[in-house]
Amino acid sequence: MAIRDKWEQEELELLTRARRNSEIVKGIVRTVGFRKMPVETENGRIETKEIEVAIINLAGGVTAYCPASEISEREFKSLTGFAGTMQEVIIDRLDIESQIAIVSVKKADKLKAESFWSELDYLQKKGELQDHTFEGVVTGYNAETNNIFVRISGVDTFMSRADWDYGFVPNLSEVIDRGERITVKVRRFDIEQKLVQVSRKAAKEDPFNYLKECENDKAVVARVTEVHPIHGIFVKMANNLEVKAMKPRSLPEPIVDDIVSVRVHSIDYKNRRAKVVIIDYPQGKKKRKDVAGFLFE
Repeated sequence: MAIRDKWEQEELELLTRARRNSEIVKGIVRTVGFRKMPVETENGRIETKEIEVAIINLAGGVTAYCPASEISEREFKSLTGFAGTMQEVIIDRLDIESQIAIVSVKKADKLKAESFWSELDYLQKKGELQDHTFEGVVTGYNAETNNIFVRISGVDTFMSRADWDYGFVPNLSEVIDRGERITVKVRRFDIEQKLVQVSRKAAKEDPFNYLKECENDKAVVARVTEVHPIHGIFVKMANNLEVKAMKPRSLPEPIVDDIVSVRVHSIDYKNRRAKVVIIDYPQGKKKRKDVAGFLFE
């Protein structure tokens, strides 16, 4: 195993302090592979063995090594999927003579999880849980149950499809991006069962609020998302709000991706439905690349 240049005194002090105080530090997994590492055997002895490790760049240019057994509570056939990811770790052991820092993601997750459960309990007792948001990372979804899995502070939580966004999400595979960081609120939790249900939708502003703001405006920009022979025309407004649209006979039929000006016709807040009327094609009817399309993506 190639060893980097000797640690500077400042680096050594930072590493030693972080290990002594069980501080959580961040690093990026530079690569994964097999390396000869000092490992502790069942009888407590330290032996050098070739094991699979994630090689992590810590702040200050320090290279750390996380054994496969310390990357997660779950078992992985390979650590390949961790390459390029940001990880939070606890410094488990320092071998100053060999200039090796051995770290553990699993132990950092355990510390974060303990803090997370305590925070949930505290917020619920204070009656403030519904107002608090958390940042999590999407780890996947179950195509059979349509549950989405989000990891927050080392704890695996779940979310129903209905809680992903306002409106119906027909195909999760098209919107779920593993590794994406999202903001959520906790719907409910059970400390004994270690279950947490979260909602991305609850942490977002209700797009119907936008309709209320522009209800009396003369013209609002939107993009045509569907022209169905039976169900009619649908347009997407700001905040990704999709509503049904009507068209006067004097205007030509729209096509998908047309930019249109609309006026709010009616809003049914109880049933979460709205209708708008197309009043113009501000960019003309000719379909072309929309340079302002990012407003509606």
